[in-house]
Amino acid sequence: MKIIKAEELHVEEALKLAMGEYKNECRQIKQLPVIDATDQLRNIITGLFRNNYGLVAMYEEEMAGYLAFTGPIKGFFGTCQGAYSPLGGSAFSGYDRDRLCSELVEAGMEQLLKNAGVTSVALTRYADDPLVDRSLVLNGFGIRCSDAVMDLNEFETSGTYNGDLIITELIGGEKRRILDLRYGLVKHMSGSPVFYPTDIDRFMRDFSKEQSRIFAALKEEVVIGYLSIQDEGETFISETDSMKNICGAFVKEEYRGQHVADDLLAYVCNVCKKEGISYLGVDCETLNPNALRFWGKFFKNYTYSYHRRIDERIVSYDSYLRKEWISHL
Repeated sequence: MKIIKAEELHVEEALKLAMGEYKNECRQIKQLPVIDATDQLRNIITGLFRNNYGLVAMYEEEMAGYLAFTGPIKGFFGTCQGAYSPLGGSAFSGYDRDRLCSELVEAGMEQLLKNAGVTSVALTRYADDPLVDRSLVLNGFGIRCSDAVMDLNEFETSGTYNGDLIITELIGGEKRRILDLRYGLVKHMSGSPVFYPTDIDRFMRDFSKEQSRIFAALKEEVVIGYLSIQDEGETFISETDSMKNICGAFVKEEYRGQHVADDLLAYVCNVCKKEGISYLGVDCETLNPNALRFWGKFFKNYTYSYHRRIDERIVSYDSYLRKEWISHL
């Protein structure tokens, strides 16, 4: 097997591998929408291969796998240079897929470090791939987030838990009524065990431009929880017209344990079903145990995103090593 630089001439072979992985995940996760993802995946792979941070593994003149990244990205999970491989940005074939993954990761990270000084690397993979999952973990990656899906045709609600709760969609300027809850969510995400900081200036600018739909739970005219949805998601699968994606949710601490989030989700699911939407998606930090437990009751994971942070001192370590080693001889 040899590993070579990915070129546009490799796109169609890579596409076959990517389609094979997607179809395999659809067979395992029945909640996933079965769509013709050919165009989406071809566009993803073509863009990544043009970015010059992609590698393909060839075995007897056939492609065995590939791995490609966007980047470099400034300030990627920290203050360092980063790179990201989205869903569809990698595929591995054969019975020895764990070894193939490991070799491509090794070569890919070396390419990123030497050519772009990248020390923060992330990639999204299908959730039901134990060989590749184990390979990534053994290569120093940890899971930090996931995408999940619900088939709304299978969703049934038995009514609301809270008869005195009013749930409504906030329109226009009314959306600002959830700002204190958004602050609560940002504060929660910055604490243990998530430790995810937010750029507040950018956050507030983006909030005023948001096109998401916001549904609020009110008790005596006070907003005590919200859930928001939008068309865009984190993967090519979540971009399908038949899916909406949850992009935020929070319930005030003093009202937790009273099924407020359950009522909000049920309301949003019913709204989506009435509007002809078949699927609801959500992405959450797996580092956030509250979110993981709640979404896990209703949604099925279909991706995990893996991340590895390399010690930044390694960027110039080769020249340092040669100089210092010789000086001590």
